Amino acid sequence: MPIQRRLIIALWVFFAPVTALYAGAVENVTVDKPQILRQDSVTKGYEPLAIGEQTIAAAYLPQTLGTSRGAVLLLHDLNEHIDSAAIGSLRRQLPEHGWNTLAIKIIRFNEDSDAKEPAVNIEDTTAAAEDAQADPAETPPAEAPPPVAGEEATAAESPETTEPAEQVYTAITTPQRIDAALLKLQQEGHENIVLIGQGAGGELALKTLKATAVPIAALIMINTAELSEGVSIVDVEIPTLEIVGSRQQDAIKQAILKRQVAIKTAQKTNYQLRQIIGADHYFSSVPLQIQLTNQVHGWLYKQLFDQEEPR
Repeated sequence: MPIQRRLIIALWVFFAPVTALYAGAVENVTVDKPQILRQDSVTKGYEPLAIGEQTIAAAYLPQTLGTSRGAVLLLHDLNEHIDSAAIGSLRRQLPEHGWNTLAIKIIRFNEDSDAKEPAVNIEDTTAAAEDAQADPAETPPAEAPPPVAGEEATAAESPETTEPAEQVYTAITTPQRIDAALLKLQQEGHENIVLIGQGAGGELALKTLKATAVPIAALIMINTAELSEGVSIVDVEIPTLEIVGSRQQDAIKQAILKRQVAIKTAQKTNYQLRQIIGADHYFSSVPLQIQLTNQVHGWLYKQLFDQEEPR
């Protein structure tokens, strides 16, 4: 019996420090993880974009080549974000080729660019809820502090002072988001500003090209499905490239081929279509992402720069 007791005590002495060490490690992980997220280390270049008194989620990366080629505004697909799929890989890899990249969060893709969104109640609006869920950086104006005791009575006695019952919040529209992004790039003095959109972001880039006053040097659409009624690519005059993955859905392939036929029929020479073998909608593997980046940069270089300059 004494031997068993000594054995139990010896085992307890051996395992107690290990248990304490493990518990400390778990506690440290629990505490440190939110700090890492607050430092935005997950999204490289995370930099909220100011629009008036509010901000939207955005990420900006300057070129690392040493020679600036220009700037690229990247528009992600429906249900995606600024660091996902082809958009995420392009924004991280293009800076190595001399391109400054900016990606912004889009909430609504079918918004009429000419329609002004009315003011709505922040507590009732679905749009405000979507903005809040999309990214904590998308912030409405700060709410006014609660009145100090006695202020309510004073306000009631003064008929000249009226306070709104509830704060009104005006949602940031899609055109406002894109206009702010393009204005940022223009103010930085970039001579070549390029629009690149994936999926629904491709159609949004095409709409933006026709609505913005900022000069756009080139347009690239990646895996973009059939365009909405009234939206056409035939009348685009700047260099335009469409990229499609060989493993893309047949309906999207057919929509792209249909656009190619329409452009050939119109005898336009500013349009090209390229296919990347083995690529799906998201360009899931690293080799395919590198190939996509090389295709984009190679085409842009050929369209916008002299061949004498080394790549």
